[in-house]
Amino acid sequence: MATSTPFGLNTNTGPYPAGGTIIFGSDYGHSNFITPMARFEFYDNLGKFKATGSPILFIRMAGAFQSALQNGYQESQNIFGQPTADGAIAFSFATVKGGVDALYKQLVGGGAGAAGFIQSAGLSGKAQYEFMTRKVLNTFQQLIYSGPTFRRFTLPFVMKPTSKEEAEKMMNIIKTFRIASSAKGAGSDLTAEGSTVNSVDDDKTEDQATREKEAAENTKLTNDQITSLFAGGNVAGSSNRTFSFGYPDMCKFQIVLQRSPNGADAGLAEVFASEFCVIENVQVDYGSQNKMVFFSNETDTGKYYPSEVTLSIGLRETTLPLAGQIADGQSGNRTIF
Repeated sequence: MATSTPFGLNTNTGPYPAGGTIIFGSDYGHSNFITPMARFEFYDNLGKFKATGSPILFIRMAGAFQSALQNGYQESQNIFGQPTADGAIAFSFATVKGGVDALYKQLVGGGAGAAGFIQSAGLSGKAQYEFMTRKVLNTFQQLIYSGPTFRRFTLPFVMKPTSKEEAEKMMNIIKTFRIASSAKGAGSDLTAEGSTVNSVDDDKTEDQATREKEAAENTKLTNDQITSLFAGGNVAGSSNRTFSFGYPDMCKFQIVLQRSPNGADAGLAEVFASEFCVIENVQVDYGSQNKMVFFSNETDTGKYYPSEVTLSIGLRETTLPLAGQIADGQSGNRTIF
C-alpha cells in the first residue's frame, strides 16, 4: 500500500491498469486511416516470462523512426611505432620495453639533439624545446576501438483521443509505461503482534518497562529475515522495511503495418522488431502550444481527460548489436533495421 508519510517507503509492487490488448489510433475517429503501429509487449526483469497482468499495446506511430548503430572509439596517446618509407607503422619494438624507452628510441632515431635536450632538462624540457624550435613532438595519437554500444530508441507518440473510450485507453497506456519502468517494492505491508513499541511516560512502572523491552526484542530481525529482505521479501514485524528493490520490467516493440483487410493477405506485417529493451525514460507532455485542454464533458467518475498528449518513450536494448545479429535481422520480411 502506498504511503503518504514524508520520507516514507512504498513497498507494494502495483498491478497494471488493464490486461488484454489496448489499441490506440486506429479506431474510432481514426478508423479511415491505415498507419504504422508500434506494438509493445512487456516481460519480467529477466525477460523470461510475460509481466503478470500486463497488456499488449498498439499505438499509432507519429513522425519518423530512427534506428542508429553507434560504435565507441576514443583517442589515445603514446601508441608507439616506427614509420616506414611508405607510411606504414611497425609496432614490433614497442612491446619490448616500456613506453618511455620507445619514445626515446624514436627521438634518438629522429635527432639525437632533441633527445639529449629533453633528457637534460627533464619533463619541462619538452615545452621548452617545442617553443624554441617551433616544432611539436609527435604524441603518437591513435583511435582505439572501445567496443559496440547498446542501441537507444526514442519513440514519440502524439495522442489525440476522439472519444471518452479512446481517452481512457490513452491514460491506461501512459500508466502502463510508468508502472513498467518503475522499480518494484517488496510486497504488501505485514505487521506482527508486538512489532510496535508503544510510547510510554517517563515514569514507567515495572510492568510497562517489561512490555516495552519484550516489544523491542520482537522487532529484531533474524539472519533468515534479513536474507528475505535483501531478496525483496517482507517479513512479519518488518513493515515498511526493505533492503532491495526489484528491477523494472522490460519490453519488446515492433513496428507493424496493416495489410489488406480482406483475402489471404489480411493481418499485420512486421517491418521492424527490437530485442529486449529496458525503459529509460517516460515523458508525458499534456497539451500543445502552451495550452492544456480537456474534454468539456465530465465522465461518470468525475474525471476530465486531456484532449492532446505527447508520450515519449526512451528505450535501450539489452543486447549488443554485433555483425551476426545484424545479418540475421535482414532475413524475412523486415525492411527496417
